[in-house]
Formats: sequence, C-alpha cells, structure tokens
Amino acid sequence: MLTKKIKYCLAYGRNLDIKRMKEKCPHCVLIGKTFLKDWQIAFKKYITLEPKLGEVTPVGIWEIDELAEKELDKIENFPALYRKDYVNIDVNGNTEKALVYLINDKKDKYPNAVYFEKILIGYNDFNFDKKFLDDAIARIHKKKVFILSPNKCEEYVKGLQLVGVEADVGTKYKNIDIYDGLLIPGGGDMDPKWYGKKNHHCKNINYNLDKIVFRQIKRFIKKQKPILGVCLGSQYLNVYFGGTLKQHIGGHKNVNHDVATEDELFIKYFGKRFQINSLHHQAIDQLGNNLKICALSDDGIIEAFTNTNHQILAVQWHPELILDKNGTTVFEIFKTML
Repeated sequence: MLTKKIKYCLAYGRNLDIKRMKEKCPHCVLIGKTFLKDWQIAFKKYITLEPKLGEVTPVGIWEIDELAEKELDKIENFPALYRKDYVNIDVNGNTEKALVYLINDKKDKYPNAVYFEKILIGYNDFNFDKKFLDDAIARIHKKKVFILSPNKCEEYVKGLQLVGVEADVGTKYKNIDIYDGLLIPGGGDMDPKWYGKKNHHCKNINYNLDKIVFRQIKRFIKKQKPILGVCLGSQYLNVYFGGTLKQHIGGHKNVNHDVATEDELFIKYFGKRFQINSLHHQAIDQLGNNLKICALSDDGIIEAFTNTNHQILAVQWHPELILDKNGTTVFEIFKTML
C-alpha cells in the first residue's frame, strides 16, 4: 500500500503548465512558486536545470505523494531521460527538501519553436519573466556554417538563422576549425568534364568555382564536418563521390511537385509523401559511391540523398525559397548533424 508521506517537487519547464499537470498528474497539488538559488535554466535535449553560483531560477512548487511521484516519473521518462535530485527550498518559512528532475543529456541544444511555445504556457500561468528562458538560449554556443558561394545567399542565411545556426558566406575563410559544417548552395551548372562528359546542355559554367567547391568538400570531409548540398550543391556532392549527371531533363524547371520517401529520417521529418519546389534542368544520373537515395519524384528523379560513411545531406530542391512551408525542415535536419 502506498503511504501518504508528502514531499515537494519543483517545476521549471512544461510542468509549469497548470492545465497539463491536472490532466497528467492529478495527484499533484499546486502550492506556490519561489526562486531557486544557485541554479539556472539550460537547454539540452529538453529543458533542464544546472548549478550556477549566484544565479536564481523561478520555479513552481507542487505538493506530491507517492502516487504523484509515479505520475511524474512517467511524464519525465525517468530514469531514461531525466534523473532525480533534491534541493532545499523555503515553504511557509520552513526549509523543505524538494524533488527536481534533471536531464541526463549533457549536450547543449536549441529548443525548437513548438517546444519553446509550450514552455511559455507555464511561464504565463506563473507570471514568470521570459528573460530567464532567453538568457538560457543566449548561453548556448551557436553552431556556425560556411556557405560556399560568391553571392550573398541571404535566403540560405535566413534559413539557418531560423534554426539557430550562424553562417558566413564566401569562397575563402581563414580557419576551417571555426565552422561546424559546410553548405553548398544552388547555382548554374558545373563543367561536365568533372564527370567525364562533353558539354551538351550545360550553361553558366564557372570552372574555377568548381575547383574551389571540390577542394572544400574534400577538406570538410577530412575534418569530419557535415555538409549540406542544395540543387547544384547536391550535384557537386554526387560527382565528388563518383556519380554522373543528366545534363538536361524536362518537367522540373519552375514547378512544384510531390516526392516520395521510404527513408526513416525523411519520414520522421516530412512524412512518406511531401511537396517540393523544383528549379533545376539537370539531375543525378548515376548515383555516387556510398550514397543512399532518400527521396524520389514520381518520374524517378533522385531528389535527395545521404552518405553512408559521412554526415552529408543533399536535396535537389530549394528549401531556402519555401521557408514558410517545409523549407526550414531541411535546415533543421542539417542542424542535428552539426
């Protein structure tokens, strides 16, 4: 039989959402709020607390019994995701021990927009200052990507910024080690000499840029840094790994169309079928070595692939131009690789 012994539990994230707690943890009783000294908010896989002398963190206080603790264990996926710790708090002038759940994951990570909005529900319930959350996000080291292009690439920069990644743009950099990954954007056509063919349909060729791109692909792979290729960028990657291109195809220039996927990663983020924007007149012919097809158009054109040996993502469409739709998803996937 469960005892009636009462304890306290602190809430600092989604457990500040009073409506949610009434549904998921009906044996918890809200008794108030306080500031926890020498702790601060942090974002890992999800929100957590970490010790920090001199800091304070707003927390809600729930009164719990053993039934409530079992409900909380389920909510927090204890012990796989969160572990338990205990801290001292003031309750009605008395020092009491309170249970707090802390995440096991140690790697800093930006919270996605949907999750952050859910946390804000509880912050509004308790009238807490959002600044505590903003400060936690500001403490996270931002990943930085090098966009290899002679153009400004403002849409790509914005797409990366929307998922919390910074970017520099250019064809030269001083130190590769300050970058967490490489993005090769769309553009004209590469010289077909690179894949052993004569030019029949290629336009806007920049042979010197081709040389720079292939050199940088090699450098980032040697450093084991992730690479994202978009449109022409995906074609560069395919050729780098020994593939070839179809120099001209019909039906894919300035249209939107569906693609299908059986890849687990793409299904997770896009579903089995989704729509893309198509602006290309060339496409992958022979797939390069160790490349895995992730999405196909209905007419059999390879629209996305990854590499089985390296952290590489390549898409034939232009996600930077559909950021209001599913374009940011490509940048979100890339961010998880950094």
